[in-house]
Amino acid sequence: SWPNCCCCALFGVGCPVKGSRKLEFRAQGYIDNELFLRYDGERTRTEPCGPRIKGQGGAEMWTRETEDIQEKEEQLRRMLSDVMTQKGQHGGIHTLQETFGCETQGNNTGGFWRLGYDGQDFLSFDQKSQTWKVSVPSAHSSKTFWERHGPSMEQVKTFLNDICPDRLQRYSIYLGNQLMDTGPPQVTISRRPYPVGRITLTCWAFNLYPHEATLAWLRDGKPVQQHTFGPGTILPSGDGTHQTWVSIWVLPGQEPHFTCRLRYHSKTIDVPTALGPQAWKTGGTTSSASALVASAFPAMLVFLARA
Repeated sequence: SWPNCCCCALFGVGCPVKGSRKLEFRAQGYIDNELFLRYDGERTRTEPCGPRIKGQGGAEMWTRETEDIQEKEEQLRRMLSDVMTQKGQHGGIHTLQETFGCETQGNNTGGFWRLGYDGQDFLSFDQKSQTWKVSVPSAHSSKTFWERHGPSMEQVKTFLNDICPDRLQRYSIYLGNQLMDTGPPQVTISRRPYPVGRITLTCWAFNLYPHEATLAWLRDGKPVQQHTFGPGTILPSGDGTHQTWVSIWVLPGQEPHFTCRLRYHSKTIDVPTALGPQAWKTGGTTSSASALVASAFPAMLVFLARA
């Protein structure tokens, strides 16, 4: 993950068939974990995804996105072939990932560009020195190849400093003007006897939009972290909303002492376990004020491609 990241990209190519070097390529784009773009190497075109982005930008914008991704695909195909040759790998499944992006918060803008092979970083662009740096000694020859056949230094700097922030702002406007009215969040508490001699209480929060929220357990009104576990992050639900959960181990009979607390926007929602398993909804609906809350955090634009 890239915290405080406003525009990120991940591309990859693979060689799934031993000896044949048959390459596949796919790409996806996300804004704040919401899918908005998909590229299929077989169909060779970029398509908008999700109800909030479809119909936005016009055909010219999506044609440009297709051309940009196809250029990245060709660069990575050449790079992957070179890396596999250097490593003496003539078959098997291998991937090359390219991640690049920018982040903006207020008037501050930053960016990054790096490559990874089979899930491990091996080359990155250092904005201070304006040079490519290797992460492992064996990547020096790949660095030379990438400098010759990858994007030029001028293209890298132009993208990180100008193109990426401009696209981020444009996509944010498209999505920001179409905040979904998903209704109030839902909080559900479940109870089960596990492990032996303990009770597992799990609090679920669904229908979160935007995704900034925290979920925690209280004992007698005070936060408790001991014996708690959960994903530690907000997860996309696949429909534009998000969800999360947190569990805690307690002794039998202690359940009435515990309360699940959801902090969402400027609201605090407490759901006591004394009421038993339940589904609880907040009052009111998500309004335009949520746009102001979301704007206090950096946005995230992620392109994810793999082949």
